[in-house]
Amino acid sequence: MYKFEKSLKNIINYSFLINTDNIIHIGYGIDNNYVRCCSTSIVSFLKNNLQQNFHFHIISSNINVDSISMLRLLAQQYNFNISIYIIDDNYFINLPTQKAFPTSMYFRFLLPIFNKNLSKILYVDADIICLNDIKKLLSFDLKDNIIAAVSDTKDMNESRNNNLNLKNHIYFNSGMMLINIQKWNEYNIFNKLIDILSSKVYDFKFPDQDALNLILTQKILYLPRKFNYFNGFYTWNKNSISNKEIILLHFTSSPKPWDLGWEVSSMSNDYNRDLYKIYENQTPWKNSLPVYPKHYRRLRIYSRDLYNHNYYLKSIKYYILYLLAKLKSRR
Repeated sequence: MYKFEKSLKNIINYSFLINTDNIIHIGYGIDNNYVRCCSTSIVSFLKNNLQQNFHFHIISSNINVDSISMLRLLAQQYNFNISIYIIDDNYFINLPTQKAFPTSMYFRFLLPIFNKNLSKILYVDADIICLNDIKKLLSFDLKDNIIAAVSDTKDMNESRNNNLNLKNHIYFNSGMMLINIQKWNEYNIFNKLIDILSSKVYDFKFPDQDALNLILTQKILYLPRKFNYFNGFYTWNKNSISNKEIILLHFTSSPKPWDLGWEVSSMSNDYNRDLYKIYENQTPWKNSLPVYPKHYRRLRIYSRDLYNHNYYLKSIKYYILYLLAKLKSRR
């Protein structure tokens, strides 16, 4: 039995709600690099659900004092409650990670443990923004299901189910989960997840998501795609879902809207180009510069995208920067 409650070092609570009736609880699991977009996600919920009362829960291991201070300012400005759980991520150090999937991907597992007094909590990735009323999402009766979620793409469903040897299962995306807290804890889901991730039996490509699919199979209420709509995987304005129907928009692909290169990338279009910025401009991060690519390959892609948009001189500049960064990486 894993006692990961012991990983909790501190809880910081800020309470600015004026009305505490029918509070909606939303959770995130992030490292300090994602506080900026997490704040933008929070504001998107607030702005599209003006009559609702919110309590946001953020689990992090390395959130710094400045980030905490800005989250407090945000809570005070918009009158919501926020709980920040500071944990020791050494408790997860032996679990599989990847460059794109750091230890923080596992923090979501702790939300039902830290909030046993609640009936349910909505977990969302920090790269999700809310575009419409979420009352319908929260009103779903989970019954005996442990979570409600949205299926992943057809290709992901086929490849991951085959790799994980999952039968009669629809592979879901774990970026949005409406969690039945009582059932999660009753079925000891946290410990089962840690066991399977520690077993080294499976080839985990998306460790947290793969483990969740393995453990929660047959205990999932599947929801319409509008509740976790993947930017970049579906063609805008050419499918059964109109832009106006989307409830939660998930920026699953790179570059992200806060990254250098977003505006000229294939992920960006006339509909979604400024959506993220609308909400970020209402946070303390409103004047932040785009995030510079961490890997030199993103510079090459940015250079290509600039060229395709006729920004030739700028394209040359970033191609040179790409070559320099590539040479530096090989030293």
